[in-house]
Amino acid sequence: MYNPKYFIDNEMWQYRDPKGPAIHTFVASDGTAIGIFQGKKGARPDLDFRVKILQPKPDAKPFLLPHDEWVVDLLLKAQHHKDAVVRLLDYYLEFYESCKPFDSLEERKLYQPRTLKEIETKFANVSTPGTMSIGGIAIILELFCLCEKQTPDAHQFKLALQWTKECILGQRDFKNVLNLVIRHREY
Repeated sequence: MYNPKYFIDNEMWQYRDPKGPAIHTFVASDGTAIGIFQGKKGARPDLDFRVKILQPKPDAKPFLLPHDEWVVDLLLKAQHHKDAVVRLLDYYLEFYESCKPFDSLEERKLYQPRTLKEIETKFANVSTPGTMSIGGIAIILELFCLCEKQTPDAHQFKLALQWTKECILGQRDFKNVLNLVIRHREY
């Protein structure tokens, strides 16, 4: 059961600028609602969006998903499913290279995740207690790829994907990844 203030008629809502329903609400297999809301940054502020999460709890409130949460989630999964998580990161690094930013508000509004079914099939066994469902991670990573592509020359999310993979493989220190996703420092 979702907080009825923030989940109305199968749509996530926010009560801060801009007040109203999500542009689109997706629900992961674990019940987590993932909404895209109007943003205002980048080269195309009209097409920018923010990704918010709402847990299926009666007192939960939507929150912006910080990059460190998906990174830590994947690092936890990798403790039990290292090869699968590395393949997942490779998949989204490849998706990042091939995806195109939205061209219109209508395209963004009608968007349906393209990677979800394939990821839920290929990585169905990647389940770690206390972490997001693999479907939830799929939706989030796909949306973050598309969001970053809205701004030419942006690269932090792509770098976070790469560095998370390198951390799992023992090629990069965990502190480097956290500095990137928390402090936005590349070193």
